Amino acid sequence: MPGKAALVTGAGGGIGREIARRLSGDGFRVACADIDEAAASAAAAEIGGDSQAVRIDVGDEASAVAGVRAALETCGRLDGLVNCAGVHMQAVVAKTAAADWDRIHRTNARGTFLMCREAARVMAPQRAGRIVNIITKLNFGNPYSAAYMASKCAVWGLTQCLAAELARAGITVNAVAPGHVGPGTGMEAAFRAKAGKLGMPWDEFERAALAAIPVGRWCRPADVAAAVSFLMRDEAGFITGEVVNTTGGFSGYSFAPPPEESEAESA
Repeated sequence: MPGKAALVTGAGGGIGREIARRLSGDGFRVACADIDEAAASAAAAEIGGDSQAVRIDVGDEASAVAGVRAALETCGRLDGLVNCAGVHMQAVVAKTAAADWDRIHRTNARGTFLMCREAARVMAPQRAGRIVNIITKLNFGNPYSAAYMASKCAVWGLTQCLAAELARAGITVNAVAPGHVGPGTGMEAAFRAKAGKLGMPWDEFERAALAAIPVGRWCRPADVAAAVSFLMRDEAGFITGEVVNTTGGFSGYSFAPPPEESEAESA
């Protein structure tokens, strides 16, 4: 996409960095945003080209406003936004503190809303834009993840609302829902924690997880980046309010112990 610019949050590592790398390869000038300024700078340096780093705490309104403005000034324009910044936690409901709930929703739900709002304020006058929100696989009933899953459900609802609201302004709003992103990413720790809660050796847990994925492997950051790349193209201009699942055909499973065991577990 020669001459176009995109802002990617959570670009300091993992899926976000892979998305930023892919968009740069597609011809976008990419603003790599992260709450960790050093990580954002490292990502921009690694990607090279016209990539720039910007520090944004997406859950802080002033930071979101200033960050989008900085990206716009640095890149000269803003044609795309990818909301990949997110935090995760593993805990049974009985052990989930209200402060943890607020922390998760501050980044995942509030942060996505703030970034979408600020991007829309830039894109609407130019009558064009692409927004892609990273949610999670649509098996929203995973145990031990109430705060996280609820925040991602909120983002999915926001995506559909904004798609309808912004369509006449030439802005598409879609979501990508990764499946089980495997070893070598930030989500590996979450899966290992879940295996520990269930008292399952990692090898056993991994075999069971992969058996539930028809493609037979973990989702890779590059799989997510490829879906985002497609949704950011001009050819995807008639697609809005949709979710692209990068799950390898995963349809859901539940590694949940009996309720009495769940209640006894700690976060």
